[in-house]
Amino acid sequence: MSQLGWAALGVLVVATGVLIAGRTARRHRHPGIVPYGLLAVLLGILGGAIAFSRSGIVPIELTALSELLLIGGYAFASLLWIAFVFEYTGRGPSITSRRWVGLGLLGGLTVASTAITWAQQTGRMQLGPLGRVAALTTFVLQMTVFSLGLLGVVLLVRSAVTYDDLPAGSGAAFVFAGLGITFLPLAIGYGGQLGEESIYLLAFVQIAAVVAIFAWIAFGTDAFERGAAAGHLARETALDAMSVPVVVVDRSRRLLDVNRATERTFGVEPTRLRKRSLAAVADIPDSLPEERPLTLQTTAGRREFVVDRTEITDTDGNVLGQAYRFADVTDRQTRKQRIQVLNRVIRHNLRNDLDAIRGFAEPIREEGLPTAEASQYFDRIETLATGLVDLADTVDRSERVLTEARLKRERCDLVAIARTVGTGPMDADITLEVPDSVSIRSDPDAIELVLEELLDNAVTHTDRATPSVTIHVRSTADGGRIAVADDGPGIPPEERAVLLEGKETPVRHGSGVGLWLVAWTVTRLGGSLSFETREPRGSVVLVDLPDFDTVARPGPTEGD
Repeated sequence: MSQLGWAALGVLVVATGVLIAGRTARRHRHPGIVPYGLLAVLLGILGGAIAFSRSGIVPIELTALSELLLIGGYAFASLLWIAFVFEYTGRGPSITSRRWVGLGLLGGLTVASTAITWAQQTGRMQLGPLGRVAALTTFVLQMTVFSLGLLGVVLLVRSAVTYDDLPAGSGAAFVFAGLGITFLPLAIGYGGQLGEESIYLLAFVQIAAVVAIFAWIAFGTDAFERGAAAGHLARETALDAMSVPVVVVDRSRRLLDVNRATERTFGVEPTRLRKRSLAAVADIPDSLPEERPLTLQTTAGRREFVVDRTEITDTDGNVLGQAYRFADVTDRQTRKQRIQVLNRVIRHNLRNDLDAIRGFAEPIREEGLPTAEASQYFDRIETLATGLVDLADTVDRSERVLTEARLKRERCDLVAIARTVGTGPMDADITLEVPDSVSIRSDPDAIELVLEELLDNAVTHTDRATPSVTIHVRSTADGGRIAVADDGPGIPPEERAVLLEGKETPVRHGSGVGLWLVAWTVTRLGGSLSFETREPRGSVVLVDLPDFDTVARPGPTEGD
């Protein structure tokens, strides 16, 4: 080729690189624009330097340093290429200012190490052991740069083929451009075997082809307006965008992925997921109940979830794993229970008591009613009215507890709360069997409410003149336990079942609101409620409360 021809090609390739940078600068807000423009300029400069050196018109002499400069330019071109791919596709780390500095240092080290190796091999410098170390370092650094460039090609192929995020034309153009950048050292190596002129010719053709592809993408497509990151990020961030926990497991129920809601709700750390099983999140049975929620331990205590399971299959229908979705229905269940209970209170308790009051009031109107008998009617009316006031007060307290946006979480002593409630004015023989202290982080006011209602229930529903009630408090692995034991007739089995199952029916319901208030409050505290029979007579109500300072325990790992 004539000297004038080389010069013209040099001007063309440099101008094209600058035009590409100018074109992309107007779209600087689009992902990948900055590294794309810098890469176009760098390639234009490399191609121009080769062309001008061959033309002889411009005094640029590359004969002695040709391979070194080409490899140095290639190193920075590959690093700009991977930075572009990371930003454009959204696959890989975001390119922050620190990462830009890191890429620059990697490129600088590659060039410096290559220069030392080149000086050693050409006999310009004899560095002894340092030269041998530099040769090894150069190999490692150049392989790193090559691998990063090839990674960029692979990520673009996945965007275009696997995820269909890119049109076929743009995707193919990006891939060919990436291959041209990544395999530039091959042109240098093969060209060196054919002669010095071949090095320049092959390298220039390869660089010019990449610049031409870049120009077509920048001016002839909408690749940057459309972007490749949107579809990919929409899929891969969908889990994290969901407000409900989602867990993906393989066929052996080993964790493959969890979203951020799972990390928050179940205290699962995202590290070493593949060595942990589904039990690290929750104890899910193989056969899920169709409509009944599961009670699971969370970082906020025990909560109720409806769990949906979806099989993950390949294109041939083979099951690869499952995806579990956990919908927290605790508050919804509580609201449903409150409606059922309040409906029963209005329909049954309130109506019956008002009918009784009206029935006792009618005889009082009659003249000549003996004073003693009238007094008995008044006493009954007062008792019923007091009961209705207490019922209304309990409903009001439940409303306040259950409608608070968030219960308090502070250090509190269960023993101190038990002493405060147990020594209050109450017509009962109350015994405390407690240690010196059981401290947990929870809501002390809500715990006090639970204990007051349990004592009131034990005293109100007794058949003894002076009931005996014992309060036990002890620490547990996850928090603390309060047990209230009485010597009354016991809580009827059907009422226990209603409370534990959380559902009233017209023929199966409780006798009041107090124990429901206990159950609702314990649920909000993240605890659990259970019942036992006291021998020889009576009932024991057990309240287990979590300590919110307790760190969630990790699930089993391989080898456990």
